Amino acid sequence: MILTLIYFIFILGIVVFIHELGHFLFAKKAGVYVYEFSIGMGPRIFKFKRKKKIKDKNGKVTFVDDETDYCIRLFPIGGFVQMAGEEIEVDENIPKDKRLQSKRWGQRFMVMVAGVMNNFILAFIIILIIGWTNTISLNSVYVADSLVPDLYDGEKIIAVNGHKVNSYDMLSLELIVASKDNFKITVENADGNRHDVVIEPISLGENNLIYGRDYGFTLGSKVVGDKLMLIVKESEIDNLQENEIIVSVNGVEIESHMQLLDLIKNEEDCFLLTTKDQKGDLKETVIEISKNDDDNLAGYSYGFSITGTEEKGFLAGIKYACGKFVSTLQQMVKTVWYLITGDLSLSALSGPVGIFKVVDTAKNQGFMNILSLLALLNINVAFINILPLPAFDGGHALFLIIEKIKGRPLDPKIENTIHNIFFILLMILMLYITFNDIVRIF
Repeated sequence: MILTLIYFIFILGIVVFIHELGHFLFAKKAGVYVYEFSIGMGPRIFKFKRKKKIKDKNGKVTFVDDETDYCIRLFPIGGFVQMAGEEIEVDENIPKDKRLQSKRWGQRFMVMVAGVMNNFILAFIIILIIGWTNTISLNSVYVADSLVPDLYDGEKIIAVNGHKVNSYDMLSLELIVASKDNFKITVENADGNRHDVVIEPISLGENNLIYGRDYGFTLGSKVVGDKLMLIVKESEIDNLQENEIIVSVNGVEIESHMQLLDLIKNEEDCFLLTTKDQKGDLKETVIEISKNDDDNLAGYSYGFSITGTEEKGFLAGIKYACGKFVSTLQQMVKTVWYLITGDLSLSALSGPVGIFKVVDTAKNQGFMNILSLLALLNINVAFINILPLPAFDGGHALFLIIEKIKGRPLDPKIENTIHNIFFILLMILMLYITFNDIVRIF
């Protein structure tokens, strides 16, 4: 837990620092007086001032304190750059040419969008590094390990319920939207012919077995030789021991998790499970099925998995970075649209608590997954902030665009009131999302 917390603070710290650094650097470049550059929110736990070099007309160099307080605050969930000229009341102690309002329109616009720009740049660099240092799967998605009639391995997935799919990111979103009910996928075979297949999802519980049903054991996996085998992870059945390899169900040999689910989904009372123990001996156990209303919903199995075309090298890394960056943005745009239309509920969103859980999972999967998460969070923060809504960077940019069109600035009191109202609504939304995150955990 401590290690997860360290990763959590480190990852969010980088995202926030890079974002606020963009605002800070462009404000300084424009000559705006910056009171504070802060990482984190809440009470201040650390502060310092840096020295800056001043050279007079005779060439004499002196060092004085920079006007900016550089701070770290207690809660690592945000940050801010406080500039002269943002507030309604004019600070008469600051020269007029040092206030944000006095700067040219282009300078003010760049100060507002620089944080988003920084996050996008960092995300692209990280994805590029991942692409250059790994054998990566490019964006097209293909069927693998199919257990669904008329759906064959190697067919390219084109659409879900008529919605175009051109990447893993878009497919994962469409599956989330469609997962509760039967849905239709469109696939294309090697000859270029397309056809539709109806998918019947199976709800999974936290034990990797069918949701709402208790089997007396849970599923795990381990590599045996060069093959990934299903094993008994935990067992409450006397004749069934942990780490036994699952061989067959009702006499049918098991080769994958989805195949097992497909075999047991229609069994109502019991089935015969054959396992291999530590000595290599086969034994049979009758598994009695009972209802379990306490099992938390974990996900869905669709009767197939996916794969992609793998490449490695300099050009492949660039291609992967461009494709992944664009597909992630497309996924976010579509997510906002689905939230507006009601196809996705607000409960699908995650806040700091949900991110903490994701960090814990990524930590256990290796450093590359941590890097991928860092890239994803940078894109998320940038995308959300550039939305043209008050209280976001995009909202400030929108008011600047309106000012440019009208030829004069809006009343600062009206603009700040609008920003404050939306900020309160945003805080209420964050509390709701955080509450849902906590409910999902407990």
